[in-house]
Amino acid sequence: MIKLFQILFLLICLGCSSDRGSESILTDSDTDSGDVTGGGFAGGGFTGDDAGSASDLNVELITTYNNQTASFSTPYGNYVRSFIVHVPPNYNADTQSLPLLFVLHGYTGQAPGIRQYSGFDQIADIENFIVVYVQGTTDIYGNAGWNVGIVSAFNSVDDVGFFRSLIKYFKTSYNIDESKIFSTGMSLGGFMSYRLACEVNDINSIGSVTGSMGGYTACEPQTKKSIIHFHGEADTVVPYNGGDWLYSANEAHQFWKNANQCNDQTSTTLPDFNGDGQYTKKLTSFNCMDDTTVELYSLEGEGHTWYNRYWGHDVTSSEIIWQFFKNQ
Repeated sequence: MIKLFQILFLLICLGCSSDRGSESILTDSDTDSGDVTGGGFAGGGFTGDDAGSASDLNVELITTYNNQTASFSTPYGNYVRSFIVHVPPNYNADTQSLPLLFVLHGYTGQAPGIRQYSGFDQIADIENFIVVYVQGTTDIYGNAGWNVGIVSAFNSVDDVGFFRSLIKYFKTSYNIDESKIFSTGMSLGGFMSYRLACEVNDINSIGSVTGSMGGYTACEPQTKKSIIHFHGEADTVVPYNGGDWLYSANEAHQFWKNANQCNDQTSTTLPDFNGDGQYTKKLTSFNCMDDTTVELYSLEGEGHTWYNRYWGHDVTSSEIIWQFFKNQ
C-alpha cells in the first residue's frame, strides 16, 4: 500500500505540473511586517495557537504585488503558513461586505501557480469577492500538500485548525459576508476542500476539481453544504471510479445527496464545445435541505487537470464554480 501511494503521488506530481516552477511564498519569520491599507488589505496583530480550533493569528506582510494583491505569512503550530489575498478593485472594508473564497493547490503545487491557472483574480474583479490562495506545508522533499489522511507526511499538520483560524482572521480584519465562505481546490486541494466541508461549520459550500473524498475517516457535517465537483472519467491519478483509499466521484456525490436529504435528481449532457465527440454529463441533486444543491460534472475522456474552454475542454470550471457559489 505504501508503494501504491508513492507511485500515485509521483503521478500527481506530473498531473499538477501547471503549479511547478511558480515562485514559492513559503518563508521564515524574517519577512517584513506591517499593515497594508491600500486596496483594502489588513495586517495582523493577533497571537495564540490552540490545535484543532480557531486561534488568533499574527499575520505579517510578505510582498505587495499591486493595489489588489499581496502575500502574507503567520506562525501556526510548528509551521510558518502563508497565503495570497486578492481583493476586487475599489474594495472598501467600511462599506462592502464581500464573499470569501479559499483556493487550494494540488500535491506538489504552489499558491502562485493555482492563482495563475485558475483565473479567480479576474473573476473576483468582475463578481466582487475576496479570493485567498492558501499554501500547504511541505514534506522533507519540498513537496507541498494537505492533511487529508492520504500523504502520511502531512498527517500531523493541523490544517483544519489553521483554516478555522484563517476564517477568524478574515472575519476580524476584513469585512466579509460570513454566510458566504467557500473553498475550492485542485486534486489534493479538492480533497482538503471536502474535509473542510465535513469539519468546518463556517464553510458554506465547496468545489473540487479532480479531487474526491478520502475514505480514511467518518465525515459528519454539522451543517448542510452545497457541493460542486468536476472529474475526468479518464483520470489515472485520482481515479474517477475511486478505489480503496477514496470515494468514486459518484460515491462522493451520493454521500452529499444523502447528507443534504435531496429529494430529486436530474442528469443532462452538455454541448460538445470542443467538437471532439466526447461529452460532459452534469448530475444535479436538488430539492435538498437548507436550499443546498449537489452537482457532479463527469468529463468523458478527460484526465487530471483544471478544465478551461480556452485550453480545449468543454467547460471552464472556475467560472462554473463561482456561478454555483454565488447562488448559495
